[in-house]
Amino acid sequence: METPSERSGNPPAGKISVLINVFASPGEALQELKLHPSILFPLLLIIAGNSLVLAWYFNIVDFDWYIDDVLSTANISEENLEDARENFESMSRNSMMGFSLIGSVVGLSAIFLVQAVYLSLVAALRGDRFKFRHWFSLVCWSSTPILLSVVGMAVTILLSPNGQLSAYDLDPLTLRNLGMATDNATLQSLYNSVSLVMVWSVVIILLGYRQWLECSWLRASLIVLAPYLTIIGVWAFLALS
Repeated sequence: METPSERSGNPPAGKISVLINVFASPGEALQELKLHPSILFPLLLIIAGNSLVLAWYFNIVDFDWYIDDVLSTANISEENLEDARENFESMSRNSMMGFSLIGSVVGLSAIFLVQAVYLSLVAALRGDRFKFRHWFSLVCWSSTPILLSVVGMAVTILLSPNGQLSAYDLDPLTLRNLGMATDNATLQSLYNSVSLVMVWSVVIILLGYRQWLECSWLRASLIVLAPYLTIIGVWAFLALS
């Protein structure tokens, strides 16, 4: 069976044009991706932007203060605290930066891949015509709002000239930094991890699924949101148990 891109005689739009439309006119961007799925440009753009701002952060942060801050927020018992401090202090600034950059690249790539595999499996089970390349393209392009977090982190770094900036305070768009706080450590970790751009990205994936398959909002919401609601539900259960 031919894919939509094979049936289309329209030439692909420029990558910058698609990027702008993700923010300004998502419907047009999604239609373009339906006809001409692409992956490398958004994926590399997100990874590069995130890596650059993390490298900048580790170059300006007061490293001794950073170690104290990490240990103060970590769930480490008193008897293990000194060992943990020695382990941190044995690492150089560049080593810590390297581990963080590798973790960021691998983590983002893995998250995008898992999302695309899930949508591909659902499509295969339902007999939908879109394959892995389309879903991976949708996930990557839908994640480009992460670039707003990158800009926000850059501004936060500029506003912290003394270098005493917690990693938790770096992204101004997380739920925690938007004012959501709790004494429950498990729930607080959720607020630390979830940001507005993540919600935005999921909404774009939802719009893309509905537009491509021309299905109801209910069906699209059940399929796209199921993994996220499951994760949040488990997180909330652990927080309340």
